[in-house]
Amino acid sequence: MSALALIAASARPAVADSSAMLLDGNHPDEAAAVVGAAAASPSQPLAMRLTMAMRNRDDLARLLAAQQDPSSPDYHRWLTPDSFTARFGPSDADLARVSRWLKRKGFTVNSADASTREVAFTGTVAQAQNAFGVKIAASTDGRLYSNLADPTVPAELASVVESIHGLDNLLHSAPMVHRVTKPSSIVNNAGPAFGPQDIHTFYDETPLLNATPAIDGSGNGCIAVVEDSNIDQPAADAFNTQFDLPALTDANFSIALVDRTDPGQNSDEDEAMVDVSYSHAVAPGSSIRMYLGDQKHAKSSAILDAIHAAVTEKNSPCSAISISFSFCGGSKKFYKTQNGFFAQAAAQGQSVFIATGDTGAAGLKLGASGNCVNGTSRHVNEIGASPNVTAIGGTEFTPTYSDGNDEGSVPESVWNDGDGAAGGGESKVFKKPAFQKGLFTQDKKRDVPDISFGASPGSPGFFYGGRNGQGAPAVVCCIGGTSIGAPAWAGISQLISQANGAPVGNLNTRIYQLGAEANGATTGIRDVTSGNTNYNRVPGFSALPGYDKASGWGTVDMGLYV
Repeated sequence: MSALALIAASARPAVADSSAMLLDGNHPDEAAAVVGAAAASPSQPLAMRLTMAMRNRDDLARLLAAQQDPSSPDYHRWLTPDSFTARFGPSDADLARVSRWLKRKGFTVNSADASTREVAFTGTVAQAQNAFGVKIAASTDGRLYSNLADPTVPAELASVVESIHGLDNLLHSAPMVHRVTKPSSIVNNAGPAFGPQDIHTFYDETPLLNATPAIDGSGNGCIAVVEDSNIDQPAADAFNTQFDLPALTDANFSIALVDRTDPGQNSDEDEAMVDVSYSHAVAPGSSIRMYLGDQKHAKSSAILDAIHAAVTEKNSPCSAISISFSFCGGSKKFYKTQNGFFAQAAAQGQSVFIATGDTGAAGLKLGASGNCVNGTSRHVNEIGASPNVTAIGGTEFTPTYSDGNDEGSVPESVWNDGDGAAGGGESKVFKKPAFQKGLFTQDKKRDVPDISFGASPGSPGFFYGGRNGQGAPAVVCCIGGTSIGAPAWAGISQLISQANGAPVGNLNTRIYQLGAEANGATTGIRDVTSGNTNYNRVPGFSALPGYDKASGWGTVDMGLYV
């Protein structure tokens, strides 16, 4: 018997409660390979969260379809967070039942919240092993730990419990941004890379911004950007001044500290700068709200806390959400639980955009040291594979300039150069949604991306606000990654919302209807037919006419699309 088989065989106590039921898919697939066979200390404290299952799932599925059907009386009739909780959240009675059971098992219940569907509780490894019928193993140094099999709960609670988080500490997030060094001279807001005005020209946004009144994203909610680092405000000011964008002030930019503390600027600062700058560049009239988590005080993951806060926000929730992070080390049930939050966002009219990643078809996986590393087989960013979000891929191209200004669109290829490659492929978690029926019918799974945007940090590369060689705030060169596309598409959704006079919710139905039309040039979708996502010796997918797993439907002509 192999070592992994031995570990799996010993992952559950020899005597199990016959009335207990498994929570399928509730342990990381990589757990046995990462933590080894050593037992975690029985006295080790654990901070855990139990997510309650949503009620009336069939009704929710019907509502989501009706909200995107122009012939339905529910078309674009969005729920508030409170009304969503009342219809689909857990009942107070079920929350109380689960809390009582946890207390009987010796746990301390710290909170039970219907709006987040979570019961937060603490206990020891020994208590968790006893209550959930699992063995929790640890790495040799004790730094990493995980349950090696799925937990169980009493049969009478199985229908109301969706997942349990905190039996492991393998979940990690990674930003989807790449920085390279290029000459940073700027000529007429253009030069060796793209600035906001170049995007406006290349993707045909200029006519919208020059219209009377301007279609600039104003008037319908805000853009939420999900971060775990604060921005460099002077550098952001330098970027906005250079490219003639509105200054970020209290009137159009705010920060929600979801873990109650400000992490300041850290290694993910570039991601925060890109997300703020490029959502602002595409929708300069929209306000931006940064949901800022702090890993030092996070419930589990700073990014996860920020996502949940953006969705469950009761005080004027944003109509668009940009997420430029990927996760590794999550279980299948973890991703399905996040899909529930994204379904809530869709029901509330929130358009969610998630970067597919910067490592091609290889994607990211959990490495032996507990961090995210390049995959050696096909992976996708599974939070971006939720059918309730729009997954954004990436392209590269060589623009043409005249007198220092971009002349307009040229054919784009799938981003794949020495700096990275656009993510895409088949989900291992989600089934193919209705809007993808008829596409790649042999895989039966949700395919990503849905649509793309410029991403290469070198071709053409994108300016961003940073610090020059003397440490002064300045516009520097160059940044890229599918992180450019997620906030840019959040901005595009704000343009659409303004043009329609109300939030538009999940854009996938619209994208797939327009993409399937014979003459995409008249619908605002530009087909991408060259390039592939081969990466790290993992064979990827090639761009084809129409939809493909490398670029989705292609990119956008905003003047026609909005």
